[in-house]
Amino acid sequence: MIRGQVIGEVWATKRATRLDGLKLLLVAEQVAKVGTGRVVVATDNLDAGIGDEVLVAFGSGARNAISPGSRDVLVDAAVVQIIDGSNS
Repeated sequence: MIRGQVIGEVWATKRATRLDGLKLLLVAEQVAKVGTGRVVVATDNLDAGIGDEVLVAFGSGARNAISPGSRDVLVDAAVVQIIDGSNS
């Protein structure tokens, strides 16, 4: 998982049918609230918005967050938590 900040959204008029209804976000990775330069595209079903700090899971953790138990979802990164506060 990574911690990051939502910096934008990705729109598409055509997408794989299993992605219909999922919001795609651009998330900038952060370490100790400092950007690393890495940006990932993550699916979101928690309704995170620009400026929100989030946790992003990858691989099977991301697929399970979007569709528990499914192996046919085309997801490699997913927002799994919107961070309300932390110590660092």
